Amino acid sequence: MGHDFRVGIMDYSIYLPEQTISAEELSKQVNISPDILRNKLGINRKYVGGPEDHAGMMATKAAKSLLEKTNVDPKKINMILYAGETYAEYVCWTVAIKIQNEIGADNAYAWDLSFRCAGTPLALKVAKDMMYADESLNTVLIAGGNTNAYLIDYEEPSQSFMFDMSPAGFAILLKRDHIENELLGSGIITEHVFCDDVIGKFGGTLHPITQEIAEDPEKLKKAKLITLTDPEGMKKRLGEKSIPAFIGVVRKALKASGLQEKDIDYIGINHMNPKAHYAIMAELGIDKEKTVYLCDDGHCGHADQLIALQHGVNQGKIKYGSIVALLGAGTGYAFGCSILRWGK
Repeated sequence: MGHDFRVGIMDYSIYLPEQTISAEELSKQVNISPDILRNKLGINRKYVGGPEDHAGMMATKAAKSLLEKTNVDPKKINMILYAGETYAEYVCWTVAIKIQNEIGADNAYAWDLSFRCAGTPLALKVAKDMMYADESLNTVLIAGGNTNAYLIDYEEPSQSFMFDMSPAGFAILLKRDHIENELLGSGIITEHVFCDDVIGKFGGTLHPITQEIAEDPEKLKKAKLITLTDPEGMKKRLGEKSIPAFIGVVRKALKASGLQEKDIDYIGINHMNPKAHYAIMAELGIDKEKTVYLCDDGHCGHADQLIALQHGVNQGKIKYGSIVALLGAGTGYAFGCSILRWGK
């Protein structure tokens, strides 16, 4: 990209439900001690959704809050990119167009991007690349919501790595030639050996909800939840591939930004167990103080990187000029990282 082309983050908003659940309360649901939830899984508390906390609704709430905060006229938005979960209010539905309608962005076009919980770094890359290719894109809204927490089978021990899932929404405004919070390079990796490991098996065209399932309350309950097709195989493969993929996307993003690992001042990583979180940092040579671990938030999916960013700003770990790596991963498995130069 040309040296004179720049895209910056005007501002962002995060929507989080009001209700939370503590490790002690969650322990009763999942039959895991609070100490293990806190120390091994990294969950002190997490958010719990209410009756209006659905993916599109939460993304819209975040978008409206952002527009109010920035005083941006929605009619000035050229494109809306929904980088949230496809498990949303309806099936066969474009969430971005609903957001467009709700905020009155009459002059934009809107579309959905699906990349599980690695969607935010990919959306930042795609938006910037599209703005470079299309000079008519001056202001882009990225918004997303995640309600995968509603799909988790809390009675299934093999799904314990997803017990941290929390509903949330977010919104980001990108602006051409905005000299603050500059979006630099991104890196993306997909590990296709995990493509069928985590699925919502029933309700699609291959395995529809049959009359037999519908008439059995227990079968119907299970059919509405996530299925792990090969838990032991998946665990083994994650042990081999996940850390190298996390490291790989950070290095790709740094290379695309003309930077090195030593340049990272702060890293915001989606919630995972603390051992893995700090193993990634150690491999990259990043000091443990240059992060905030999301033990009091849970895994809010696509919003995680912005939550970590906000904690970093609030705690003074991110200052003007700081190089910030935003790192995420989602089932499939997908990995993404985007680099920001914070402030002016």
